[in-house]
Amino acid sequence: MDRETAALTRTRCLNCGFETEPDSGKWETADHPTLGTLTKCPECGSTDTAAL
Repeated sequence: MDRETAALTRTRCLNCGFETEPDSGKWETADHPTLGTLTKCPECGSTDTAAL
């Protein structure tokens, strides 16, 4: 991924709408026994997220 594309990539919480860059340091993580590490919303705690 080039620098310009990386700058346009954002992650959004599908539950509450919180949105920021995935490497902003604001996202939390949650460990799931079978799925591994999941991105977790710092606002509502949901792991239902999507890359935009």
